[in-house]
Amino acid sequence: MLKKARIAYTGPALEQGEMPVRDLAPALLAFAHLVENSYRAIGGQQNVKVLLNQDSLHKGSFDITFLLNLDFLQQVKIFVDSSKESGLDDLMTVLGWGTTVAGVGKGIFWLIQKIRGRRIKEISESKDDKARISLEDGEIVETTKGTLKVFLDVDCRVSLEEVMKPLQEDGIEAIELRKPDQAEDKEPLVHIPKKDAVLFKAPPAADNEEEPLERETDALVAIVSINFQSGKWRFSDGSAVFWAAMEDEAFNKKVEKGEVSFTNGDMLRVRLRIRQSMKDGKLTSDYAVTKVAEQRRAPKQIKLDFPYRADDEKK
Repeated sequence: MLKKARIAYTGPALEQGEMPVRDLAPALLAFAHLVENSYRAIGGQQNVKVLLNQDSLHKGSFDITFLLNLDFLQQVKIFVDSSKESGLDDLMTVLGWGTTVAGVGKGIFWLIQKIRGRRIKEISESKDDKARISLEDGEIVETTKGTLKVFLDVDCRVSLEEVMKPLQEDGIEAIELRKPDQAEDKEPLVHIPKKDAVLFKAPPAADNEEEPLERETDALVAIVSINFQSGKWRFSDGSAVFWAAMEDEAFNKKVEKGEVSFTNGDMLRVRLRIRQSMKDGKLTSDYAVTKVAEQRRAPKQIKLDFPYRADDEKK
């Protein structure tokens, strides 16, 4: 089941129907990601593939055709249930090529242009697939619930920002959404000039920091480097290298007084505190040595796998 979409980059650099691959390829990938992320954001359960039409490249534009990547039985079900049941119609509306609910906007590109970076005071939803966005200056913008979900989705916003990247290049002045079934019709459904590209910069993710997890464990670590100024030492546990704060004050004083010295290959048996936290979907780990139980010197002599006696012991 195919649904067509068509976007066009315009400007003097494209008058001969040419666009550098280094600009075109990332834009194509970004649009594919936008389609996939938007379908996921509105609750789509299948995989959407983005494919180029055989006649995709026109002067200053290229059409994109995408379809659901389904096995035969799933395709039969979709054809029976219609594209509305599969969520494809909703996806087209969200992207800006579908039929819209009466009185609401024309998809995510239109919505971002309409809001123009103004602060949102309130969002409300109704039972008829409409969402109302109240802005700081009192204006109310109506859109669909699906378009609102895409607007609030971090991955979708990052994809949109990437779609706008070619507008940073000289000679590319605008991006347009056009009618996909009328290749000669250049009248835009949505026109986004270069100056509006900044509106599509992805906002930061919501602060969703979770309560840190903390645990202590006994560990044998090799000393990689010592940093007396910051109080952090660099260790290896045999599988990874990490920095850890040295919080054993008694051990620190011995080091300062020169009562403890180090050679290459020394190891420490320590009590290690590991503190893990999650923020904006990223996991971070902090390490601290709370107690040094033992210092193990690097071996001075190789260890042999057979008995060995000096000559004077043999006599």
